[in-house]
Amino acid sequence: MAIKRSSKIDSSFSSSSMTDLVFLLLVFFILATTLINPNNAVKLTLPSSSSKEGDPSVIALSIVGDKKSESGYKYVINRDETYSNVTEVAGALRVHFEKFEGVAEEEKPYISLRCDEKVTVDALVEIIDLTREEKYKMVLATKDK
Repeated sequence: MAIKRSSKIDSSFSSSSMTDLVFLLLVFFILATTLINPNNAVKLTLPSSSSKEGDPSVIALSIVGDKKSESGYKYVINRDETYSNVTEVAGALRVHFEKFEGVAEEEKPYISLRCDEKVTVDALVEIIDLTREEKYKMVLATKDK
């Protein structure tokens, strides 16, 4: 007569303790990341300057809404020269670029264009056409702080 064993090997896996462990780790990492202050995580010492002069290779051109002018906009170059129409801006830009006549193409300045939120596409296209005619390099910048 054959003898039968009463104990069989159970091959099932109980994952209930594993889910508890994952849940506790998740709660730990959520709490740990909310307690970290990002301002204190990396200490940066940024350079500062008291000089009012900017980079000479950048000509800052801003288009700002102005109800007094006939076009509805005023054009400000390097934060100190104000013009009321595009033809005046074209003349002023020529004067700025004449200073760099004999300079290599890589060292010539470029125009950083900033627009007010209320500026229409027509005013922006006028400036883009002007820079394309004169073959100026231009960058459309983000909002000025």
